[in-house]
Amino acid sequence: MRARVVTVVALTSACAFGARASATSVITGPTVSVDHPTVSPGDHVIVTMDGFTAPAVTISVCGNDARRGSQDCNMVASDGVRLDNDGTSTLARMPITAPPTDCPCVIRVSSPDNDEVAITPITLIGHPVGPVVNSKTLTNPVSVSISAQLASSGFLQSLRPSLGGPSTYQVTVTVKNKSTEDLHHLTVFGAVGRTADDSLVTLRLGDPGVLGAGQTWTQTIKAVVPAPSFGSLRWRVAVSGAGPTVNADDTTQRRPTLLLVVAMVLVVNIFFLLIRSRMRRRDDRAAAAKDDDAGAQPPDADAEAPIDAVGTVATG
Repeated sequence: MRARVVTVVALTSACAFGARASATSVITGPTVSVDHPTVSPGDHVIVTMDGFTAPAVTISVCGNDARRGSQDCNMVASDGVRLDNDGTSTLARMPITAPPTDCPCVIRVSSPDNDEVAITPITLIGHPVGPVVNSKTLTNPVSVSISAQLASSGFLQSLRPSLGGPSTYQVTVTVKNKSTEDLHHLTVFGAVGRTADDSLVTLRLGDPGVLGAGQTWTQTIKAVVPAPSFGSLRWRVAVSGAGPTVNADDTTQRRPTLLLVVAMVLVVNIFFLLIRSRMRRRDDRAAAAKDDDAGAQPPDADAEAPIDAVGTVATG
């Protein structure tokens, strides 16, 4: 029994070492560029498009930095283009027409559902320039999501969560710029706790830097949750610096299955040891009682009398 307990303690201690945290971040999303950004109405430009997942896009000339979407664009003269799906850039020849609003002017490329948008600035000679008017409907220019799952690792580290020890999670945070302007001052904060107000661990998230229009910043880190690591964990992330703070969360559940099995085995072993000890004490009491009965029994009268040294029978 003692050897089993020592083995369990040693295994739990060996699994208690934390994993070294690592982080990777990447900016993805559609991009667009033109071969020459200074143009006049009636000119043509070569538009280069990359990073779109949609099969087709719409190219438009827009004023007002396209802050209000298609409202600022010359949709009548827009051009629909089918994208190459072989991973290479798609090139299209686009005629330049005057937008319905004042510059700053851009070339805007958008997917049919407007979930993928990219812009590139142009200088439109002869077109008026006015103040930028922001959209009244886009209250949150960014969206954020967080996803956490138990990280796969070596044998000992994989046993830690099952024993209720520290657990290593792989956490992915995604921030998307839904606006048509670059975002420069985003701050991303994350934490994990057992409730919405608890913070067991602060997530070490990086700085997205300049997040272009329509682009997505994704960072994956490893976070170690200290023991006892079981039950419900609430993963939270918040993005500020571009309008109202945007929040997202995720919930994970852990049950220390191996620890419960080990505990059950120990309880069963202790139960059988107690039963064995009780049976042994009962047997010892029965043997002692038998010896006492044998010592108290009178000598047998019919037993043969001993013979003396000279061969005569001794009489009582």
